Amino acid sequence: MTTFSLNPLFIQKARQIKLLLTDVDGVMTDGTLSFFTDAQGITREIKNFESLDGMGLLYLAYCGLQTGIVSKGASNTLEFWAKELGMRYLFYNTSVKHHVLDFLQTQFDILPDEIAFIGDDLIDVGLLQRVGLPLAVANSVPEAQEVALYTSPRHGGNAAVRDIAEQILRARGQWERVVADNASGVFQNPRNELCIVKGL
Repeated sequence: MTTFSLNPLFIQKARQIKLLLTDVDGVMTDGTLSFFTDAQGITREIKNFESLDGMGLLYLAYCGLQTGIVSKGASNTLEFWAKELGMRYLFYNTSVKHHVLDFLQTQFDILPDEIAFIGDDLIDVGLLQRVGLPLAVANSVPEAQEVALYTSPRHGGNAAVRDIAEQILRARGQWERVVADNASGVFQNPRNELCIVKGL
């Protein structure tokens, strides 16, 4: 990933966060929606994820940051992928995304200022406006980019999440540990119990 001269405010906020949340379609994917109908006549969704994004999220969890998904949609694939990435939270069927903030503060004592969120569309703006570290990707709508403290130069589904994860870890002084632990073979995929919340 490309290293940029980071905004001092980004560095400050990155060091304060406990949790990174991300949207899915257009952020973890390129936004394409693919469906197929199985032998039982049930229509199912296919999602294509970027492996570099997955590793970036694993690196965050490895370094002690919790991660999670906030999506308006619903898919069994999301639950599988969230577990594979050692995520702590999965919010789906979430029509008003900033409602997750009340849940996290009430249930887990995580304050909005301690949360980062990656969004790309208008439905994400309300949450972006309320978190400590708002983030966007290159294909985000202008309204999301205006709120974001950092916008990745990469598009959703094309390692934008990996880029953001790396910038956060660099700001926190943890990237060198990730590099060293991968080189030495110490790195292991983190595992967390996944909290699933539907319909906020």
